[in-house]
Amino acid sequence: MAQTPIDRRYTTVEAKARLHQAEFRELVLGAYDRRCAVSGLPIPDLLEAAHIIPDRDVRGRPEITNGLCLSTIHHRAYDANLLGIDPDGRIHVAEAVLAQHDGPTLEAALKGMHSRQIRLPRHVEDRPNRDFLAERFEGFHTRAG
Repeated sequence: MAQTPIDRRYTTVEAKARLHQAEFRELVLGAYDRRCAVSGLPIPDLLEAAHIIPDRDVRGRPEITNGLCLSTIHHRAYDANLLGIDPDGRIHVAEAVLAQHDGPTLEAALKGMHSRQIRLPRHVEDRPNRDFLAERFEGFHTRAG
């Protein structure tokens, strides 16, 4: 069956750029020694600074204690509430993900992280805000449960 070619189409959009994001990323990655807090992945090109309280929230300040160094897959899973982190730093994977049966990426990258502890920054003052983690985890628990 012949496939109809897809027409390339474009639009121009106006967007608000977060100019502080690059500085926030550097601070968070530095605090976590450039390793994913969930997996320990040490490849900076695959690491991002995830906000615990989202940037759009007035409390979602670009501060190290409101950030987690996460790999791109763990950041997406965290934002989609497929992965949660409780105030004690324990990783929780949504039941919908745990019920999936697929190849090694799902098993090792997500399901294998369930019940583990996140890696914390060396300096106590850089560690994630427990109240923010609790609030964010409540959202995970509500949506994932």
